[in-house]
Amino acid sequence: MVESLAAVAAAKKHLRWRVAERLKYVTQESIMEQSNKIADTIRSLPEYKTAKAVGVYMHMEIPNAIPRKSGRNVEVRTDALIKSAFDDGKQVFLPRITHTSQLSEDVQNIFRSAQSQLHSNGQSNYFPSRFLKMLKMRDHEAVRALLVKDEGTHTFTIKEPSEGEDALETSGLDLIIVPGLVFSKSCERIGRGKGFYDNFIELHKAVSHKWGRDEPLLVGIALREQLVREDDAADASIEEFPCEAHDQKLDVLVVETDVYRRSSR
Repeated sequence: MVESLAAVAAAKKHLRWRVAERLKYVTQESIMEQSNKIADTIRSLPEYKTAKAVGVYMHMEIPNAIPRKSGRNVEVRTDALIKSAFDDGKQVFLPRITHTSQLSEDVQNIFRSAQSQLHSNGQSNYFPSRFLKMLKMRDHEAVRALLVKDEGTHTFTIKEPSEGEDALETSGLDLIIVPGLVFSKSCERIGRGKGFYDNFIELHKAVSHKWGRDEPLLVGIALREQLVREDDAADASIEEFPCEAHDQKLDVLVVETDVYRRSSR
C-alpha cells in the first residue's frame, strides 16, 4: 500500500525509470505501427464520433541527429490522429505552453479555487508560472506549417501553435487526448513531472462546472511498452498504482486496438 507522499513520489520516479528503459529500445517502425492502430481505434470510439471539439497533444520529435538517450521522450505519435480529426470534421485544438500572465484573471481565480478544494485544509499556495493552453487550428495545413519549439534540452523538440481561439474562452473541449509516460489498465497515468496536463484538466473541469458544461472526456493513448507490469510494481515495492491528489485519472485508455475504461467517471 502506497501511503506517504514521499513513498508515492519515490514509486512514481521508479516507474518512470522502468518504463523509460523499455522505451529506449522501441523501434521507429513499432512506434508508427502502434500509433496508426491507436488513431484507427480512437475513431471507432462512440464518444469520439459525437465529439465536436477535440484537444490533442503534439508528440515530441526526436531528430535523427540526436541520439535517443532517454526513453522518457518516446511516445505515441499524434500526426495521423490529428489529420483524422480534421477529416472527420472536428474542431482541433493543440497545446501551447504560455506564461500564467496570459490567462485571464477570472480563469486564474477559478484555478486557485480548484486547487484549494484539493487540500483538506481548503488552502493551497501552489500556482504554476506556466500553463498549457489549447488553441484552435484553422486546418491541417496550418498544423503542417507549425514551427518546432526548441526547449533547449537538446533531447526533444515540440511544435506549438502561436495563435488561435483558446478552448477555455469558447465552449470548451468535448474530448482531450492526454499524453503520459506510465499508464495502467485501470486508466491511471504518470506524466513526465511538469504537471501541464494535470493543471489544464483540473482548470477545464472547474471552468466546465462554473458554466454548467459537461467535463471533457479524458482519453489516454499509450504504446504497449508504457503499460505498467507486475514486475514493475514488485520492483518498486508497491501494491497499487502511485497517485497524488492532483493526478488526473483518465476515462479511457487506448493501447493499439485495446480499449480500457475506468469503472466510474
